[in-house]
Amino acid sequence: MRKIWTIAWKELYTTFTDRNLVIIMIAAPLAIATIIGLAFGNLGGGDVPIKDIPVAIVNRDSGNGQQNYGELFINAFIPTATTDTTPAQPACPAAAGDGGQNQGTLDDLTNTVKLDDPAAARAGVDDGTYTAAIIIPADFSQKIGYSGPNDPVEAVAVEVYANSGQVIGAGIIRSIVESIGNQIATSSIALASTLDTIGAEYGFAAVGQAAVSESFGEQAACAFTSTFNTLTIDQQTTAGEKSNSTVAILVLFGSAQAMFFTLFTGQQGVLSVFDERKQWTLQRLVVSPTPRIYILLGKLVGTFVTCFVQLVALFVFLTIVGSILSGQVVQIWGDNIALVVVVIAAASLMSTGLGTLLAGIARTPEQSAIIAQLINLLMAFIGGAFGFQLPDEIARLSLIYWGSNAFQKLAANQTDVGLNILVLAVFGVVLFGIGFWFFNRRLDI
Repeated sequence: MRKIWTIAWKELYTTFTDRNLVIIMIAAPLAIATIIGLAFGNLGGGDVPIKDIPVAIVNRDSGNGQQNYGELFINAFIPTATTDTTPAQPACPAAAGDGGQNQGTLDDLTNTVKLDDPAAARAGVDDGTYTAAIIIPADFSQKIGYSGPNDPVEAVAVEVYANSGQVIGAGIIRSIVESIGNQIATSSIALASTLDTIGAEYGFAAVGQAAVSESFGEQAACAFTSTFNTLTIDQQTTAGEKSNSTVAILVLFGSAQAMFFTLFTGQQGVLSVFDERKQWTLQRLVVSPTPRIYILLGKLVGTFVTCFVQLVALFVFLTIVGSILSGQVVQIWGDNIALVVVVIAAASLMSTGLGTLLAGIARTPEQSAIIAQLINLLMAFIGGAFGFQLPDEIARLSLIYWGSNAFQKLAANQTDVGLNILVLAVFGVVLFGIGFWFFNRRLDI
């Protein structure tokens, strides 16, 4: 046993005192995963609140008698705004579930100013001063208002002139304008239907009585006032601290790159037998009272520990990078640290077993390098290490997939990685057994 550990220690010392090799093992995959995470994720992670969207609103509505529905847009976007045409707000009952609080104002979401010139509003959008301009047409109240059976509610358009470079903010403003416009239209249609029904049932005189009734007017006005509108602003978190886009991409590419580079580490560790043969170190070990199985087990243990340390270091550094980008400490590999360690051990065993197989079947260092590169590149291509994912039916043919998939599951706090661990461990043991058989047959002085 002492001889096995001696050979293993020699492997570890040789590997971790080689600065260039350490850079390739740890710095290269870490840099690749970080760059990809920054390029395709959202730098800084976390939630970025949307607020103070600059908006210009122009009300050209000339009104319809005492009604000016364009002012409803002004009151919604600028609750403190009052004009000569703004009617007194009626005392409306609270909407169900809102506790009587006004949820229709947009103070926190927008920073809205009222303008008189549509051209100035559009120019402000063009030069980036405003995200969008809301322009209410002059005949808005005339078309959407109801003045009697001979004056039905008509379709009318409110212009939203938006900056194409601010898609999210412009889309939000458009949705809000549509919501307010739909509410006004719905309320007008409901009012028209109510008065038409009264006229059909009780005659035109009853319609006139209802129209001049103070209580009916207050109840009808509540359908239009911003105090009672159904528009609410409720910003939701779309990505938790462990699943924002940067961290998610870091987990996806980080795990794949870690598995990819670990294959090279496992192969390099075992294939160093060719250098030892060239330097006559291997021959001296063979003629010494050291069983051949000890020689290969020593290299296996050394390579296994090297792969294990490499993966642990990579995952620690990736966690640090993910925490920096998220602005807080996050455990990007999930909460089950014990399972993460078990998967790392299984992946290290698989890489070492594959390296042993290559050492057994290759005849020269050049041949082993070509075979290793072809196998690793093929596994990376199939297993998703190059930035695209093939269907699972194909990806499962790659050992990289089984390791990367296990780490992604653990990052999402899913613990069903038993099959992944079994596949990696079984392949590691089987490949080591086959490789040792070839190695033992061809090992000579």
